[in-house]
Amino acid sequence: MAGSGSEEQQKAGSSISALVSTLIPSLIIFAVFILIFTLLRKKQKRVYEPRTNVSTLPKDLKPDETPRGLFGWLGHIMSKPESFLIQHTGVDGYFFIRFLFGFASICFLGCLVCWPVLFPVNIVKGVGKTGFDMLSYANVKDKYRTFAHVFVSWLFFGTVVFFMYREIVYYTTFRHVVQTTPLYDSMLSSRTLLLTEIDEQLYDEATLRNYFPTATNIWYGRDVKTLQDKVKERTKLSKKYEGALNKVINGSTKLRLKLTKKKKPLPEPSDDLNKYLKDGKKRPTHKLKFLIGEKVDTLNYGVERLGELNKDIKKDQLEYHSFKQIPAVFIEFPSQLELQRAYQAIPFNTDFKGAKRFNGLAPNDIIWENLSLTPWKRRIKKIIASTVLTLMIIFWAIPVAVVGAISNINMLTDKVKFLSFINKMPGFLMGVITGLLPVVALAVLMSLVPPFIRKMGKVSGLMTVQQVEGYCQSWYFAFQMVHSFLVVTVASAAASTVTTIISDPSKALNLLGQNIPPASNFYLAYFCLQGLAISSGILVQIVALILAQFLGKILDKTPRSKWTRYTTLGQPSWSVVYPLYQFLGSIAIIYAIISPLLLGFAFIAFVLIYFAWNYSLIYVTRPNIHDSRGRNYPRALLQLYTGLYLAQVCLVALFVFNKNWACVALEAVCIAACAAAHIYMKYKFLPLFDIVPISAIKYAAGDSTFQYPMHDQGSKEIKVEGENYWDGGNQLGLKDQKDQVLPTADLDQTSPLQQPLVPGTHGANSMDGNNPTIIDSDDSKHNDDYSKFTHDSKAPINNKELLERDPEKSGNFEPSPTKGVSWLKRFFQPKTESFDLIRKVMPAAYFNYVEYHPDFLRNAYNDPAIANEEPHIWVARDEMGLSEIEKNKALENGVDVSDDNAKFDEKGNAIYTGPPPSYEDSIRV
Repeated sequence: MAGSGSEEQQKAGSSISALVSTLIPSLIIFAVFILIFTLLRKKQKRVYEPRTNVSTLPKDLKPDETPRGLFGWLGHIMSKPESFLIQHTGVDGYFFIRFLFGFASICFLGCLVCWPVLFPVNIVKGVGKTGFDMLSYANVKDKYRTFAHVFVSWLFFGTVVFFMYREIVYYTTFRHVVQTTPLYDSMLSSRTLLLTEIDEQLYDEATLRNYFPTATNIWYGRDVKTLQDKVKERTKLSKKYEGALNKVINGSTKLRLKLTKKKKPLPEPSDDLNKYLKDGKKRPTHKLKFLIGEKVDTLNYGVERLGELNKDIKKDQLEYHSFKQIPAVFIEFPSQLELQRAYQAIPFNTDFKGAKRFNGLAPNDIIWENLSLTPWKRRIKKIIASTVLTLMIIFWAIPVAVVGAISNINMLTDKVKFLSFINKMPGFLMGVITGLLPVVALAVLMSLVPPFIRKMGKVSGLMTVQQVEGYCQSWYFAFQMVHSFLVVTVASAAASTVTTIISDPSKALNLLGQNIPPASNFYLAYFCLQGLAISSGILVQIVALILAQFLGKILDKTPRSKWTRYTTLGQPSWSVVYPLYQFLGSIAIIYAIISPLLLGFAFIAFVLIYFAWNYSLIYVTRPNIHDSRGRNYPRALLQLYTGLYLAQVCLVALFVFNKNWACVALEAVCIAACAAAHIYMKYKFLPLFDIVPISAIKYAAGDSTFQYPMHDQGSKEIKVEGENYWDGGNQLGLKDQKDQVLPTADLDQTSPLQQPLVPGTHGANSMDGNNPTIIDSDDSKHNDDYSKFTHDSKAPINNKELLERDPEKSGNFEPSPTKGVSWLKRFFQPKTESFDLIRKVMPAAYFNYVEYHPDFLRNAYNDPAIANEEPHIWVARDEMGLSEIEKNKALENGVDVSDDNAKFDEKGNAIYTGPPPSYEDSIRV
């Protein structure tokens, strides 16, 4: 017994020292990072507030500056209304912030529900566990006490399921609102349909127009593989040539300055480049093929080959109509209304059986090389990609299991003799090894995964960037759950019991059941690291700071690289960001009943991360150019059912270990209820994410005979619209309007839908395509030529007060219109947040509309290789005239080289004085 007590004390001490050894360094890192952020925030605006001073950013994405002070920035951003957050973070960013806030709330509620009941049950008359383990299920001795865990799990898991349901309801209405704002309604992507894997009979445009008579433009996909290869070669070679040309001119300028300072003879003639390169012996060269290719002079070969490629590509681009058609077609409609009618009707026509349909895609969202794939080729590629990733999950378990074992490595020392030296280490160092080291190692291991998953997404034949991002989000979350939870938990529990199991294998199940709850100690340390070190790291941006102050000055040698570094803002990669926090949320759910203490750590972590991401998304990064309309959010919520199922299965396993069959049966009921809710949500809401109800579009446009179908958010209407489209009958079945389109319960009685448009700047964060112009209702550019492309773009706002906003002042937003509805009612009755109420929180910039240049529209959805422009080489102008000479040589070969807006400073460093020659201002009014 004494030995057993000593062992328990050793385990308790190890768990506490592991947490303390992670907590103390994390607190130190947090304090240092916050201090750096506070001191440098106003001095290094390019790093910490780039959204306020980068000139290339559209005005509507520039927030007002934050006040000075230690936490003045926090109060500033927390006081902003939803409109501000939506405009400056984009729809994707807004829903990610909502995800963090929602889970912080869930963890807080979990503390209120679980702690008062489960802590006394776990502590009183337990098996004698000490440390944090006495607060967990592992300390329960009387198996009848576990009924408390069952009923608390019903309450907590039920709350999580309801949270998911109400958020998906909100997202669905929100997305429909966003899509019907003038900005999104008038976007080319909102009125263009992509059909792939179509039948050959649809290759004929006349036949296709019989199906879609309202179509305005049709672009057929073409097999332009040869042209794509030439464009890729030209792009690669132009970068190599520009880099080499800048390098030799930069070096020549520095050499001249050096010789001048030392009063040595200067190269003569001064405009002969070879004289600065040891009579041409140091001219830049490269091999045409890796290792075995012919070595060529980069400057001479570059201009000659680029000139040839320019001619060949131009010829192919003019003849692209003769290229073979592929089973993909883009169809532009005059309005989103007509697009949605066609999109919703396709599943109800057998002629389109097997065809895949997409909407909401900008030209740069398409993965063009995958459009030509036939169905069987796509299936084979998908199987290959899935197999590779599955094998990767399996074999990745080896290094991750080692990391998990390290967290309990002190338990292995009596059998693995060469590790016995670990027992002699000081307690603090032991805590670092078992607490901090595995956490950091796990984070590094998992960071290597997303780029490979993205590559596999493209290999699998996915056709859009949004699909690849969704693919990455799903697989990366699977990686997180398998390796960061299952492997780590099992390895940790097995490591702590392996010596006893070796002595008596019959005790394996009982021992694992007792030691799985204590494995949560690893996640206590993990939440400490995420909440303190990682959240402060998001704010301090140590890598960006180092690049701006040191590495950027060393690495950036050309005017273009310097221009790009200063003017390009980072964009969040949601397919990587979401799984990290989905995993944290899942861990909080899984251990909420087994080790409820974890909920407190999770709450603090989510709150700190919420603050950090709020600041970063508003002031540092810009909305991602690939607009998913927040689709990552419902995907993340539905994937969190994985956490629910694992939580319940773990509880069932623990009950089985204790042979408590009544609790097993009761928890099985909970699993069945969760599965039913999961199936219902997917069946009910997945079809609504990519459609916009016709009645919503008409209602938002001011047609008082229609109302948003809040009762089912358009589910019945989709079927009616789809069936009627091909019959040419009443599109919404107005004969039975009372049955088909029910009025919204909480419609605003005044609902001033006929207000004029609001002048202002554009919403570039959501803009797709090239050469768009944002117009207000009084703009003289609105003419017949434009109106033929955007019939429904003049959707009026339904908020009179919106007219009083000044769109030039980003902070001038209306307070939330839901003030009249209590938060309790809005939480438990999610449909009280109606279409009108959500529309009122849309920012002013979303009530402008987009006009596209006719030249762009003619080629918008052709393969980019067809419209790819000749590269513009950019060099700095030097005093010797070298850039001028090289420019003229290039022009003789048909290559555009420019030294405008770039020169050398007094130290011989290349600097830019304006944008590069190929730059097009993103702000077009």
